[in-house]
Amino acid sequence: AIESASPLLEERRHELVTSYTRGLYVQADPVRLAQVVANLLTNAAKYTERGGKIEIAAAREGDHIAIRVKDNGVGIAAEVLPNVFDTFYQSRQSIDRAQGGLGLGLAIVRMLVDLHGGKVAAMSEGPGKGSEFTVWLPALVASTRSRPALGTPIKGAYPLRLEGVLIVDDNQDALALLADALETRGFLIHRAHDAPSALAIAPTKLPRVALLDIGLPVMDGYELGRRLRELPGLADIRLVAVTGYGTAADVEKSRAAGFLAHLVKPVTLDAVQVTIEQLLDGKAELATRSG
Repeated sequence: AIESASPLLEERRHELVTSYTRGLYVQADPVRLAQVVANLLTNAAKYTERGGKIEIAAAREGDHIAIRVKDNGVGIAAEVLPNVFDTFYQSRQSIDRAQGGLGLGLAIVRMLVDLHGGKVAAMSEGPGKGSEFTVWLPALVASTRSRPALGTPIKGAYPLRLEGVLIVDDNQDALALLADALETRGFLIHRAHDAPSALAIAPTKLPRVALLDIGLPVMDGYELGRRLRELPGLADIRLVAVTGYGTAADVEKSRAAGFLAHLVKPVTLDAVQVTIEQLLDGKAELATRSG
């Protein structure tokens, strides 16, 4: 993980201080756990002024192993802290972390930590006062520890669902994050960055559900949904609107366009999963979710 973040740490001339105690064991996919730590280090390096100090520490706390990444960087505003791990929150922010522009790495961190049965939290005293991110993972005692093979399914892995789900979003980072997250939860995902790509993919994949960003360029999600249903074999595709607008009028517009669910950004991964599962299991009434 440190090696992955090293180019940015070195380029920005940060001091990295490591601290850990021996005998710390967790049941984890090593690749995914390394990604968690690398994302936290990269996040700290990116939002700390050149020549800053970043600390990473690991220690046992009760029944958990705690991994902490602390920096003396730009900090995080109090109103932003509750949202820093939200799936869609970061992708609509801009410029600097104090204002909420955190990229998508932290959402990935929470997703992977959740899959390992752990939890993650962020702390900051405010803009200009640095930040600290802590990951807690269930600890293994030394006598029962085992080393999972690379790619071994982690505890709590989800059953596979063979019905295809098409996701269409012109924000490539948001698309990749949501698609990757849903794949870890057992869904068969097909991806498209725009309406023409979606219309090309759909006839060959015949997805059962389509999550459509309403604000697509050239052809909006409503028109794309109509055209998808005109394709052979897709008359009954279940459409989900993904949008930043959640008024009663917006929901009614989705209903009129034949959408069975209306998701308002920022929306959590759990809400997306529940919506897809309900549609795959035959629930037909319009569902509206946010947060």
